[in-house]
Amino acid sequence: MKQIIGSIGLGAMGGCYASHLLDNKFIVYGIDPDQKNSTIFKSKGGILLNNINALIEKSDVIILSLPTVPIFKEIIERIVKNDFQKKEKILIDMNTISFDDKLEAKSKLDNLNIKMIDAPVSGTGAQAKEKDLVIMSSGDKNIVDLCEKIFSSIGRKNIYVGNFGNGIKFKLLANLLVTVHNTVAGEALLLGKKAGLDPQMIYEVLSSGAGSSVMLDKRLPLMINKEYVPASASMTIFLKDIEVIRDFLSSFNLNSPTFEAAAKIYDQAKDTIPKHYDTAAVYEQLKINNNS
Repeated sequence: MKQIIGSIGLGAMGGCYASHLLDNKFIVYGIDPDQKNSTIFKSKGGILLNNINALIEKSDVIILSLPTVPIFKEIIERIVKNDFQKKEKILIDMNTISFDDKLEAKSKLDNLNIKMIDAPVSGTGAQAKEKDLVIMSSGDKNIVDLCEKIFSSIGRKNIYVGNFGNGIKFKLLANLLVTVHNTVAGEALLLGKKAGLDPQMIYEVLSSGAGSSVMLDKRLPLMINKEYVPASASMTIFLKDIEVIRDFLSSFNLNSPTFEAAAKIYDQAKDTIPKHYDTAAVYEQLKINNNS
């Protein structure tokens, strides 16, 4: 019998997870304060609830996909305050937050018979829609194995990376690269256009050669067409992720000049680019900086 899933967070990522699970005949309960997200979830066969306690009570596995650290902490505290669990539950945390925040949450949930695993993903919202995500799962291997059908429903590959927290460590490495790749894709487009090259040809040539990357492939078309809404990964969320990466680097007294040069462009965009825009809009900040 398939596990019953409770999805807390039905946005760009969580909504895709829920949709794929429903397609694979899982029963999925969901909760999200956004009416649009909730409506889409219901239209696909999800069972919408407005009470986290009820969702946890009905579910075998709870998936967390939340936009900010304060919301994550609030959800954990609401779970902790309602110590009613009798049957063992599994909580899959798919958020990009610090290792310390994850470890603190795990410690609290261990006392409630809720087994937490850390399983962030590498990929954008657009990739989530296509099941083109790589899941980096970490924690108790036996618990992770119990979630394999869930992972195979929402992504193309699950890589077990070891001890709890290794997942978020790998995720931060991936996002460090994404920060640089996304920014330099915009720089290449800007330079190519200044040199008189056709934007579409820039994409076709670069995406076929050694300079390509997933970010160039996914985001250069958005930059060319200024298609920043709806976001596959919003500026708000990625600005949060950048600060988590900075803290991670600082914890090891490391300096990453390439990352910081790219991240500086996002820092500047805080005041000029709408926060709900896709991170491809970093290209607009590059244009501003170059008076283009």
